[in-house]
Amino acid sequence: MTDQPEWVDSAGIPELPLEVGEERAFREASRENLLGRLLYKGILPRYAFPTDVAAFYVFDPANSLPNRPAYRYAPSQGLPVALSQYAPGKEVWIDGKRFTSGAVYSPIPDERFQAWQARRLYYECMRCRFACTKPLEQGQRGEKLDCPACGEPASFGEARHWFRPPGFAHPVTLDEGTSPDDEPARSYPTRAKLVAPTPPSADPRWVGVSDRVRVLPLRDHLLVTNTGPRREGYNYCTRCGLIEPAARSDGSLVREHPKPFPDQREPMCRGGRLSSGICLGTDFITDILLVSIRVDAPVWLTAGALPSEIALRSVTESLVKAACQVLQLEANELQGEFRAALTPDGRRGLEAELYLYDSLPGGAGFSRRIGERGPEVLQAALGILEQCNCELSCYNCLRSYKNKFEHDRLDRHVGKDLLLYALKGTVPRLTEGRSNSAAEVLAEDIHRQTGNALIVSREAILEVPGLGTVTAPIHIRDHSGGQRVVAITHPLVPRTAPSEALESLSEYTTLPVVLVSELLVRRNLPAATRAVLVSLGQDR
Repeated sequence: MTDQPEWVDSAGIPELPLEVGEERAFREASRENLLGRLLYKGILPRYAFPTDVAAFYVFDPANSLPNRPAYRYAPSQGLPVALSQYAPGKEVWIDGKRFTSGAVYSPIPDERFQAWQARRLYYECMRCRFACTKPLEQGQRGEKLDCPACGEPASFGEARHWFRPPGFAHPVTLDEGTSPDDEPARSYPTRAKLVAPTPPSADPRWVGVSDRVRVLPLRDHLLVTNTGPRREGYNYCTRCGLIEPAARSDGSLVREHPKPFPDQREPMCRGGRLSSGICLGTDFITDILLVSIRVDAPVWLTAGALPSEIALRSVTESLVKAACQVLQLEANELQGEFRAALTPDGRRGLEAELYLYDSLPGGAGFSRRIGERGPEVLQAALGILEQCNCELSCYNCLRSYKNKFEHDRLDRHVGKDLLLYALKGTVPRLTEGRSNSAAEVLAEDIHRQTGNALIVSREAILEVPGLGTVTAPIHIRDHSGGQRVVAITHPLVPRTAPSEALESLSEYTTLPVVLVSELLVRRNLPAATRAVLVSLGQDR
């Protein structure tokens, strides 16, 4: 028996019910302090007061006291980094030994409880990946909303619990050098998401760089979240802090289970307080430069579409590299991301936003300086995209260790075409080499799929009444006389034929013209071939 109240466990961690109404609000208000508020709002620099730090604890049971665990190791990282390196299920190597993250933990008894009580609801769009958090009272767990960025109906959610972990730990019951599975569950945090709405066009802070590009300095919060392996979140015991990837859950956290920290008096957790599918995250204020790019038909920046993602990712990485060169900064001092503009044009695919931000929480003013030298930075970014001689991307132009998971989303040619259009109004066109290469590959695959059922010709010369001679990149004829012309389009101009003659052929004759994106041919040839065969009624 203990002399503690029934709602406090043997480690001193309060176990109040998950919903405590006014008492929760009182507790949250009472723990708010002036220093913490000033740091969160960015009034005081966090590099001088490093509060956004999470440690990974490895316990020392032999030297632990009943109410004072001892630690063999306690390395720490900034929380945005810790959300990746110390994420539940990850292996952590210390002093040549392998440990497994399996608990949310803090040596301060109330801190883990307070972090859970301050949890929020996390929403992420399944189409464009825009994300935000809301207070619990402003939403409902599991609900789906229309995305405020891309406008996709019921794609924003399902809402899940989100909280900021104070630290992580290797469960004391696990031996070093072992992990629950042969291969640890892989999970990575999202890139930093800008939640702030797009400022109105009339905002005087906007500075025009060209007819289609404008920049605006901000100081706002960015959101970083780890949604777990396969985006299924984590299962979390709110009593003891034990946590596991939901994708690999065996249901043991619901029942009685060993506590992850040393507790000689009561080593077992009663269970019964499981929250499933939660997300771990943090937000921090920093200096941001918002870069708006506006387009008009036939150019499209459709939110969530692969061509738009590749173009925007490539331009963003070129801007980050160019800014570091112009300002003579280290590569890790700036980062960048993009989103659909939170405007009607953004939902229509006619406006997108890039944002560069200081990686140091609290900001160091670098992003604001980039805005002051906007034209110079944009021209330097264009030079990075134009001057390299690699096929798509390499470490001389766009690739880096920071973007290693997005190397397949980098294409300097598509990025260059978007930036040229944004700065000079040049409508993107495929080079003859890229167009011919894609057409050759597609024609060969169509012939291979259909054999002698179709006659497939390259660079066919057609005599069209009223139009004269038209060259068809790919001409397809079946044995009943049916015809199709297939043309390869630029990824950013997917709905427009690549030449006036082919556009006229589509508009003024009955001869169908099938448009296929060069990017689709290059990345998913079976889908490109299937699209052509479907148009012919030949899909099998």
